[in-house]
Amino acid sequence: MLVLLVFVLFLVGALAVPFYFETQTLWYKVGIDKTMLRGGQMAGMLAIVFLFLQITLSLRSKFLETLFGVANLLRWHRINGVVIGFLAISHVLMVLGPEGFSNLPIGKKYWPEMVGMLLFLIILSMVVSSHFRQKLNLDYKKWRAIHKPLGYLVVALVTIHALYVSESFENESLQLFLLVVFGSLIVQVVVVKRLFHASK
Repeated sequence: MLVLLVFVLFLVGALAVPFYFETQTLWYKVGIDKTMLRGGQMAGMLAIVFLFLQITLSLRSKFLETLFGVANLLRWHRINGVVIGFLAISHVLMVLGPEGFSNLPIGKKYWPEMVGMLLFLIILSMVVSSHFRQKLNLDYKKWRAIHKPLGYLVVALVTIHALYVSESFENESLQLFLLVVFGSLIVQVVVVKRLFHASK
């Protein structure tokens, strides 16, 4: 219950960010455009939470295996991947929709947005390759060798994207919180990997 409560608090906090740390773009939007843009920002914040959760699920630490069971962790990891894909698509459509898809932010000036587009393509490729691996005739070992490092790359890219693309993260407290969570995730990965190798 404690683990679930912490997760729910993260979700509520993520959904609150677009309301308490409004971007200037929202000030000039009204009606459906404003609703779409805020919805897109909420989808993006949720995607960050679920991406961080995805790494935690993939580590399959002894603590989580004991608490929830290996089968549940694998099933949640698979479902969570689809949720992330849906959130990524929602984020892109609802953020770019009000601005018009013919006015895509391209160029050095818009490098955070370009990072976001790269992130979007990687996430979609990971979701598709994961769920249609057998139909695509992808060798499991080769697929897994690419899938795992891409997962770590995605988490790093989404942190960079959030910090530099959104005016919300100009708030120093919010910046610090995201960096602390990201740092904690790195520590978690290192500790779990070391314990795993030590047990071998």
